[in-house]
Amino acid sequence: MQRSDHIKRILKALLFVIIFIMIMIIFDAAFLMDEGVTEDMLADYSVKTGIETVFVGNSAGEMLDADSYSMMTGECAFNMCTPSQSLSVSLGNIKLASSQHHVKKAVLLMTFDTVGPEDYDAVEHLYYRVVNSSSPYHKRITGTIRNNMKQSFSRDVVNTESSLNIWIPWENETVHGLSNVSNALKKRVSRVISGDRLGKDIAYDLNTVIYPTVPDDMDADETNLLENDIGLVSELGIPQGLLADDKLTDLARICSYCSNNDIDLTVMITPHRSDYYDRYDSFLENVTIADSYLDQFVSKRGFMYYNTEEDEELHVKLPDEYFYDWEHVSGEYVDRSTEYLTGIIQMLE
Repeated sequence: MQRSDHIKRILKALLFVIIFIMIMIIFDAAFLMDEGVTEDMLADYSVKTGIETVFVGNSAGEMLDADSYSMMTGECAFNMCTPSQSLSVSLGNIKLASSQHHVKKAVLLMTFDTVGPEDYDAVEHLYYRVVNSSSPYHKRITGTIRNNMKQSFSRDVVNTESSLNIWIPWENETVHGLSNVSNALKKRVSRVISGDRLGKDIAYDLNTVIYPTVPDDMDADETNLLENDIGLVSELGIPQGLLADDKLTDLARICSYCSNNDIDLTVMITPHRSDYYDRYDSFLENVTIADSYLDQFVSKRGFMYYNTEEDEELHVKLPDEYFYDWEHVSGEYVDRSTEYLTGIIQMLE
């Protein structure tokens, strides 16, 4: 009798899990996720051929138009920058492009926030969910479970609500809530009927060589160098977190990957409005120290680092009226910022 009770409990637990998964699938299909920019970028990438130069980074990097850059330099370029893109996703983009094209140059367009303490887990989860959506169905399920488990039980989120929210992405990634249910269903049904996967010409498969286990990228010497560099941060006398350990680790991995694959890397702090540093108030000196640290961090790994603030003519060439906030250029002036950044990149070569 006792054994029968155990079996009943197990069956009830399995039934609960099955019902839970079915509800997750229904809700996932019914809500339109906030994946538009990432999806559009990857879809545009899927039809691009002959890429030699790739731009990665957060939304500030969208001030560089790749087509205009290509016309000015003769290099075939593609811009993979997306809002709040973390260094981990930037590395994934470089790997994706270099696995399918003969990429010779990568330009990381970033702000100081990129290496700061801000948490980008939600954006990374969204990116990999979009990427994984194009895998074969069985791998899509296993890939989703694997990545969700990894993030749910990570040290930083296991005791927070984020640990559960990872399994219910519509909780904070939906667009306009219930108003877009019908559009979301039409979109997903259409994709199933047509058989088209996102970026159908790309192997968006988290199990392929495109997305290997990142920590294995660095050899012993590179790991020791990173540990030493992270140790130096505490000696700089700047606020804890201004140079976050995990972000520095991702930056080192980007350098390592580019070095091992003969990709010329340039790390650039993008142009900004003249009052940009006002946001840091008394931390201006600390930002200057962090800037010097990053310069040495990248340079000792054999690559170029450049902060556009070093250009005394920056705010003359790109006046404040070109920006609609601290660090984003208005669409009507992207041609000006592209011309400026192209000149800087060529100067650094």
